[in-house]
Amino acid sequence: MIPAINTIITTAIAKRIFPGAVVLVTQRGRVLHAAAYGTTMYDDPGTQTVTLDTIYDLASLTKIFTAIAALRLHDAGMLPLDLPARFWLPELANDAITVRHLLSHRSGLAVQLAPLARVGAHAIRRAVYTAPAVHQPGSVTEYANLNTFLLGEVVATVYGGPLEAVIDELVCAPLGMQYTRFCPPFEWRGRIAPTEWDWEWRGGLVHGVVHDESAYTLGGIAGHAGMFGVATDVVRLIELWLCEGSWEGVQLLRPETVLAARTPQPPIDNQKISGLGWMLQRPYMGPAVATAFGHSGFTGPIILGIPTADIAVVVLCNRTYPQRTPPPPQHISVIAEVVHAVVTTLGCAIA
Repeated sequence: MIPAINTIITTAIAKRIFPGAVVLVTQRGRVLHAAAYGTTMYDDPGTQTVTLDTIYDLASLTKIFTAIAALRLHDAGMLPLDLPARFWLPELANDAITVRHLLSHRSGLAVQLAPLARVGAHAIRRAVYTAPAVHQPGSVTEYANLNTFLLGEVVATVYGGPLEAVIDELVCAPLGMQYTRFCPPFEWRGRIAPTEWDWEWRGGLVHGVVHDESAYTLGGIAGHAGMFGVATDVVRLIELWLCEGSWEGVQLLRPETVLAARTPQPPIDNQKISGLGWMLQRPYMGPAVATAFGHSGFTGPIILGIPTADIAVVVLCNRTYPQRTPPPPQHISVIAEVVHAVVTTLGCAIA
C-alpha cells in the first residue's frame, strides 16, 4: 500500500471534493495499492460505505471501450482509419471526416450534445449527422462527445450489431470484465454510487442510470458515455495497453496499433493533445504528464498508464454528487497528487 494516497483521498473527502473513491494502482499486473474510501453520498440518507466492489458511472471512460473496439476492427482489416466515416454512415453530411479524425477528436464538428438531450434521440442524431464543420477536418484537436458518438455508430455498423454487443464481445469479454457494462441491471443498483440530484429534468437522484444527458436520451448506450464498472475491471483497460495489446496470451491489439494510439496525432501546436482514443499530456497526470496516457470522465473517474514504469492508476469517484461544481473540476489536482505519490513512493523513472 502507498500511505500517502490515504492522506490525499481522505483530505479530498473532508473538503467535499467527492464523497468517496476507489483507488487501484498496479505495476506489471501486481497490485501496489487497492483501497476504498468514504461513502457514496456523504452522510445523506441511503448512503453506503464505498468498497472495492462499488460500481461507478464511468462517463467518458466509455470512449476508451469504443476506441478499443474500433482499433480491434481496424486490426482485423475491417475498419481502415483513413476512410471517410460516411463510407459506413451515408447520412453523415461531411465526407472529409475520417475514422482517424473521430478517434483523435479532429473532426472539425462542434455540436454540443447535452443541450439536445431534452429534444430527443432523433434530434441528437440529426444535429450531429447534418452539422457543417467549423474547422477543416484534421486541422484542429477539439475534444467533444460527438466524435466518439459517431465512432460508436461506425463501430456498430461495421460489426453489424448493437454497440453494447460490440463492446462486450471485443472488449469486456476478452478482458474478463464481470461487472462492467451499459445499462446495469436493477440487481446491481445497491452497489452503484449515485451521481447527482437532478430535480430539474429527471426529477430526483440519478442512480443506476447514465448521468450524461445525451447518452440518457439515447437509451443509456452511446459511444461517448453509458458504461458502468468497478476498478478491478477498469484497470484492465490500462494494463492491456501496457502489455502492448496482449492479454493472457492473446494478442488483442497489434503492438504497432498500441504505439500509434499512444502517440500524439498532429497537429499539436497550442492544442490539447490526443492519441487515438487516449488523452495525452493532461494536468491529472501530474509528474508523468510527458509520458502517460489516460482518460477522464465528467462524473469523476480517471485512469492513466505510465508506459516507462508499467504503472496503471485507476481512481473511480462520483465528484458530481450531490451537484456538479463549476469548472475547473477540483478532483483533477487530487489525482495529480495521487500520481505524484505513486511515482515518489516507487522511485521509478518516468521520463
